[in-house]
Amino acid sequence: MALHYTAIPAAVLRISGEDAKAYLQGQCTADLRQGSSHHALWLNRKGRVLAYTLILPQADNTWLLVGPDVSAEELEKIVAANLIADDVTIVNESSHWQTGVLWGEGVAVTGAWISIPTAAYGVKAWNVLAPAGAVMGWQLAAAAELDAVRIAQGVPSVPTDCGPNEFPQECGLDGWVSYTKGCYLGQEVMARIQSMGALRRVLRCVESTSRNLSLGLELRSADGAKVLGTIKSASGRAGLALVSIDLAEGAALSSAVGEVRLGKLAQLGSAI
Repeated sequence: MALHYTAIPAAVLRISGEDAKAYLQGQCTADLRQGSSHHALWLNRKGRVLAYTLILPQADNTWLLVGPDVSAEELEKIVAANLIADDVTIVNESSHWQTGVLWGEGVAVTGAWISIPTAAYGVKAWNVLAPAGAVMGWQLAAAAELDAVRIAQGVPSVPTDCGPNEFPQECGLDGWVSYTKGCYLGQEVMARIQSMGALRRVLRCVESTSRNLSLGLELRSADGAKVLGTIKSASGRAGLALVSIDLAEGAALSSAVGEVRLGKLAQLGSAI
């Protein structure tokens, strides 16, 4: 598989100020003390997922937040929700950048762009951040093509599969949650789930035996009497569904499009 580039619009915020690092550290799930780039979830106080961002420290002591599938206005609202007297400034730089994903076989050569390895697609991939107008010389691929690869590999997406009604652990996003960094918004709930494992639902790969799946499709018991899950992502007959944790791999459920078989648990792939 050659390298492909898929343009994925994203909000880009620049965070600056004396308290920027400490503030971000106390708000998101990533430990900013470790590494040169960070995949972070933003949770509410109940531990549900509000957004995903890539967080990039810059040489001038500012921070770039790159948030796919969220508007700059909504992301700024989430990031600034707990600002009180902190010395933190948030600037929307979305128009200055173009964003996307480079994926497939090959090497992501750095140039005018920033490329960060990502485990969010189940294949070798990099998040790409480039100045607006930069020429991306790779073979272009539609977002639906990359999404089909992600779904086939069983990798969850925010907010499609995991949003304001889900915990990260329900959807296989544990890899983006730090359990050792100390306090942050939603941290107490994360610690409780880690210690007690009190989940009622999990995200699983699913496959229809006959017809294409659709978002929001209800999965029911064999007799159709009880709703046991819902399709969150779909590509043809393959999908990801949030289902009861009691259901095992291989179980057959009924739906409006016929029988649907449950597969493996969804989880992040391996970063390069």
